[in-house]
Amino acid sequence: MTSRRTRTRLLAGAALTATLVCTASPAWAALAAPEAKAYVVAADAVGSLVAVSPMPSSTYPSGGTNTLVGVHLGPFATDSVLTATTSGDPQAGTSGASATVDSLGVDLTLATVSLTGINSTCSATPAGATGSGVIAGGSVKLPLLPAITLQAGAAPNTQVNVPGVATVILNEQVTDANGVLTVNAVRIALLPILNGANLTIGHAECGGAAPAEAVSMVDPQVAAVGGAAALATAAGVFLLRRRNSTV
Repeated sequence: MTSRRTRTRLLAGAALTATLVCTASPAWAALAAPEAKAYVVAADAVGSLVAVSPMPSSTYPSGGTNTLVGVHLGPFATDSVLTATTSGDPQAGTSGASATVDSLGVDLTLATVSLTGINSTCSATPAGATGSGVIAGGSVKLPLLPAITLQAGAAPNTQVNVPGVATVILNEQVTDANGVLTVNAVRIALLPILNGANLTIGHAECGGAAPAEAVSMVDPQVAAVGGAAALATAAGVFLLRRRNSTV
C-alpha cells in the first residue's frame, strides 16, 4: 500500500508544478498593438493669437516622417525645419517617436520665449517606455525684468515660474494606465488670468504591446489555470492507480 508520506510528496509536487504554471505567463503591455504620435508645435489661442493645431505631425500606424520648413502662426515663429517622426513593429511590439526643431520663438503677449535645440524622443517595448525632451538652451524675457534662463537638459518635469504670466515645464513626462509615455520638451501653461492656454513644443508619445507572435486566442490566465488543473488531475489518477496496485 502506498505510504502516507509518498502520497504527501506527490501532492506537494503537483501543487508546486501548478504554481509554476500559473506564474509563467508574461505581463505584456496593456495596448492591443504598439502606437506612437509626434508633433513639433501646438497651442491654444493666446490673446489675439490664433490656436495652432499639432504641426507637423506623424502617427503610427502608419508612421513615417513629416517636415515643415518654417512656421509663423499663432504664438510660434521660426525659419528652421520642423520634423516629426513615428515608427513601430507589431511583430516585436515596439514603437518610437521624435520631434525636433533647431530654434523657435514663442510670443506669450506679456513675455517672449526663445528656444534652441529642441528634441523629444520616445521608445517603447512590451516591457515599458522611456524618453526625454531636451533643449540646448532657452530664455524667457519680460519687460523691465532680467531674462529667465531655461535649463538645457533639464530633469524630468522641471518647472520654471514666469511671474504673472505662466509656468514653463521642461522635459515633461507622463505615463498613462496603458503604459503609454508622453514627452514634451517644453510645455507652457499660462495662468488662468491669461485664459489658461497651453502651448506644447516637441511632443513625442509611444506605447508598446505584446509581440504579435505571442498573442494567443486563449487567455493566458485561463490557460494557466487549465494547465494546473490538468496536472492535479494527473497526480490524482497516479495515486489512485498506485493504491489499487498495492491492494
